[in-house]
Amino acid sequence: MPFVLRRIIFITTLAPTLAILATLATLADFVPGGWPVNGTVMGQSAYSSETPDRGERLRLFDQVWRAVSENYYDDRFNGVDWRAQRQIFRPLAEMAGTRVELYAVLRRMLGTLGDAHTRVYAPEDSFDRYRPSGTTVGVLVRPVEGHPTVTWVEPESEAAQAGIRPGFRLAQVDGQPVGQVLDRIRRELVASSTRTALELQSFDRLFQIGDGSVVALQLIDELGNSRSFTLSRRVVQYQRRAIPRLLPHRIGYIEVTGFGQEVEHEFDLAMQQMMGTRGLIIDLRNNGGGFVTSVMQIASYFFPEQTDLGEFITRDGKTTRRYTGLARNFYRAPVLVLVSSRSASGAEILAAAMQEQRRATVIGTHPTTCGCLLGVSQTIRLSDGGKLNVSDTDFRTNLGRRIEGRGVRPDLVVAIRTSDLLLSNDRPLQSATDLLGRQIVFGDRYGMVDFTIRLPRDELTLSPGLSQY
Repeated sequence: MPFVLRRIIFITTLAPTLAILATLATLADFVPGGWPVNGTVMGQSAYSSETPDRGERLRLFDQVWRAVSENYYDDRFNGVDWRAQRQIFRPLAEMAGTRVELYAVLRRMLGTLGDAHTRVYAPEDSFDRYRPSGTTVGVLVRPVEGHPTVTWVEPESEAAQAGIRPGFRLAQVDGQPVGQVLDRIRRELVASSTRTALELQSFDRLFQIGDGSVVALQLIDELGNSRSFTLSRRVVQYQRRAIPRLLPHRIGYIEVTGFGQEVEHEFDLAMQQMMGTRGLIIDLRNNGGGFVTSVMQIASYFFPEQTDLGEFITRDGKTTRRYTGLARNFYRAPVLVLVSSRSASGAEILAAAMQEQRRATVIGTHPTTCGCLLGVSQTIRLSDGGKLNVSDTDFRTNLGRRIEGRGVRPDLVVAIRTSDLLLSNDRPLQSATDLLGRQIVFGDRYGMVDFTIRLPRDELTLSPGLSQY
């Protein structure tokens, strides 16, 4: 299968706030925007419980294995003996009893590559790279201070109405200890681009597994009481947005949840509001990526001349460099970028460029971003109607840094605490405001001055859809 240089997609866990999802596009334009949802999302459908005949099972397996063999960006397959994987997994595919079991075998084989972008989707997953979607029960759970903790609850959702709050700790899922469920998911996933990516994928699959349309949760509230909840699973479509706010002291704020044409327009309108501000915070904590051209356009607001953002590299060594353009309005004031472990792909390109060019300080809630930055030029349609993404390009920053498997290291880490969640206190945003205030007032000497800007209480409340982690 020849390599087609058209557009590029990157996947991250990483999605807005509800689940790890995939926002995919074509190579000339796209960088991942979210985390890929892997697996059936609403239990087994009649289609997924079918038993494909032996010939169909082997044809599907061979198509997936061959596509990776011919297109994978690394001819050493991340150190994996890809021919040996065929010998190991082909007999398992041949013995699969249902389509669900067959796709589980395919996912396990792809998991050996340790690559968050190379993914297979069964027909019932209804995967569409232009309209990313995923399954949610209205809550997001992440490890906080060593415990699986609710970090976000969808406003007005069934979960919110039942009384679930950020800061509650998750104890059981469908009657099983959450630690056991996570261990089983990790074994199924095998590996990912980074430990961070594997952790996020594991947590995001907590509520996607199971045979029913509901999930039973046991949570520990702020008083230490055990409480039981039953929540409905539902499929939602995610939107890429650029959401502006004006903070006190003439500080601007824009949350960017992905990169796409709709975001380009919204970001332009937001920047028109921000041109009179004394400093700007760009929040990429919920950003899994998007179109490369959109990353380039948004970055153009912060560099006075054309700036090299890095290059994409194919298996045979061909490179495509990406540059900013000349924006209609150039923003000159100090900039600060907020990232999290879920900031991936396009978000990592932007954060790395702003950091390397010393255009912005990067504050993170985790020691690194996702470390999920590869390109997928096309989605391959499989013989049974399923779909396959194969990472076929790598990325290096302008300074030659490889982000895949490493991530972007923030200049300052502000870890999330359970007490912050219980109080709906966005401490990373407060820290960002403090630091930006010092930069505005004291310039290059800001690190030598003990100076704090305190935001009003209502300005520190998490915005809708924002989980901090």
